[in-house]
Amino acid sequence: MVGIYLPPDTNTLINCTHRVLESQNMINAIVASKHPRMQWFSKELSIKLCEEGIMIVPFASDDNPDVILCASGYTPTLEVFAAYQLIKEHTDLRVRVVNVVDLMKLSPKYKFGLSESKFEEIFTRDTPVIFAFHGYPNLIHELVYKRCNDFHVHGYLEEGSITTPFDMRVLNKIDRYHLVLDALRYVPNDEKEIS
Repeated sequence: MVGIYLPPDTNTLINCTHRVLESQNMINAIVASKHPRMQWFSKELSIKLCEEGIMIVPFASDDNPDVILCASGYTPTLEVFAAYQLIKEHTDLRVRVVNVVDLMKLSPKYKFGLSESKFEEIFTRDTPVIFAFHGYPNLIHELVYKRCNDFHVHGYLEEGSITTPFDMRVLNKIDRYHLVLDALRYVPNDEKEIS
């Protein structure tokens, strides 16, 4: 059994580490930074996020979303929250933000993966999902293969050399602007009203 964890902030990192250290008969990998980072999730929310492995972010989500912004890892979460803010400021779109800490929750084949009903509860059946990820986009496509939804994954494209961190995000198309453009591209035209 394998666990792959991408915590979005320090509280979640602490809870993921605790979870990993208590696990048995597992190979676990935690992808995290050593640099100071933003703190988005309270202690309680981070415990829930680590226990469930995936969560609709309650403070950044609307009911009946027109688009779902999903992130896994610190930098993608930063960019998804920035994209969420841009969409809310300049459109009337209803947005749901989802954070994935345990990548294996996405796979229907994995023993602890989400059931189809739970997957649909989070991602719905037909809402476009714009997914920002720290790694290669193909991994997410492989994990959600044959699931009910249409995922548009932004991830590592091997673009760019040593530049600023934001330049790297832009070159690899995981920055807030590429995420917003994709959200607008995949939401049906009758749902959009942009200011």
